[in-house]
Parts: sequence; C-alpha cells; structure tokens
Amino acid sequence: MYFMPAMHTSQKIKILLVEDEAITALAMNMALENMGYATCEPVATGHKALERLPLDKPDVILMDINLTGDMDGIETAHKVRALGPTPIIFISGYSSSELLERAEAINPVAIFVKPVRPQQLQTAIEAAIEGSKTL
Repeated sequence: MYFMPAMHTSQKIKILLVEDEAITALAMNMALENMGYATCEPVATGHKALERLPLDKPDVILMDINLTGDMDGIETAHKVRALGPTPIIFISGYSSSELLERAEAINPVAIFVKPVRPQQLQTAIEAAIEGSKTL
C-alpha cells in the first residue's frame, strides 16, 4: 500500500496517538510513520495523554473515544482543550448517536469510526494543521 508523504517536509508534524488497544496503536503508529509523520509514544489512557501533552507538544492528537480507565476520550479532549488549541481527531469503534453528539461538542477536526482508511486520516491531519495555522 502506498501513502503520500506528509506535505510539510521541512518540519515533521508530530502526532500523539491515544489508543488503548495495543495492536491497533501499533498498526496506526506504523501507518502514520509511513505517511511521513513524527509519532509520539502511543498512550492508552486519558491520564497518560494529559501527562505527555506538555512533554511531547504534539501538533495533532488522534484520540480513541473509548479508553481504559476512568476518563474516556471525550473527557480527555475537554481537558486538552482547557490547556490549549491542539487539534483533535476522534477515532472510535462505536457509532452511537449519543457518543457522536458528545464528541461533536468538542469541535474536533474529524470523527472516524474504525476501521479508518489511511487516506482519510491523512486528509484530516493535513486539515488540522492548516486549520491550526489560522488560529
């Protein structure tokens, strides 16, 4: 499978993946690296994501909605928003209307239901970067 390299080659876009399924996190991280993005070490919980945020300073966060622990991806995203304007892309294995409405309230760049095609993800990441330049 061929992926277009990220358009911003002078400085790699850094992505933090918040995903509690290890196999999914590994596969997504590899796909992101193949697309030319810099990846932070994936984290599995909202608490870990909030700890890593000031250390990793990601350009974009890919956030699973259903996370292990006492804080789901939507709650985590609320806390991320309180810290700054980092663009968030939600990914979920579930598509209930209640869950999607809660996620939409965060105003994410995109919401994807798994499985996500790499081209869709790349388009959303590029849109997130372009959108953050106008903030």
